[in-house]
Amino acid sequence: MMNLPDAHTHPAPAIPGAGPRFICGTCPADWEQAALLAEGDENVTPFFGIHPWRLNPDTWQEEMRLLESFLRRFPRAGIGETGLDKCRRGIPGLPVQKEALKQHLELAVRLDRPATLHCCRAWGTLAGILAEFPALKAVLHGWTGALNPAAQLPSGNWLLSVGLREMERPGILSSIPRQRLALESDEHPEALPELYRRAAQALSMKEEELAALVADNMEKVSAR
Repeated sequence: MMNLPDAHTHPAPAIPGAGPRFICGTCPADWEQAALLAEGDENVTPFFGIHPWRLNPDTWQEEMRLLESFLRRFPRAGIGETGLDKCRRGIPGLPVQKEALKQHLELAVRLDRPATLHCCRAWGTLAGILAEFPALKAVLHGWTGALNPAAQLPSGNWLLSVGLREMERPGILSSIPRQRLALESDEHPEALPELYRRAAQALSMKEEELAALVADNMEKVSAR
């Protein structure tokens, strides 16, 4: 069975054929689920962070202290999912989101951990913040091609991660440098085989070759 890497997913049992997985917690309630999966499966790298949808203006700063304890418990863990979102109603506005994101990224750089980043209609703002963290290792989840990565992303290690939804955009895969490419299932781990089948076809690669490329790219941004 092929080992299919997944650069961005959420706490759920592994599917048959799953390979290395970056499993993202989005709030303290599911950090422990990601931690348990990591403790039981060496293929899992847990990520702990506060997603903008889960950002509580009254408690997030306290939750950041808890986040640091999870990161020290798992020396190879990453930070996230965190980021910026101007799409969803009923969540804190960009000023609070930006403050929370910067604290996540400061922690990532200080502890030398990768971050996985969500962005919806705020790519320019995100690029401006990322410019402040040139040493950051990051996975840009749900990449839509909204930025010019060569000009607008920091010089550190970053991956552009694409799922089935993003693949509906013509040419999205071929626009990503091979050494920056990642593939993700997000909320749908069962879609991973179809994702690799379609991505390999679009890139004129063998599925095994593509899986090995993504696994190598994920390893490059992983904590040492």
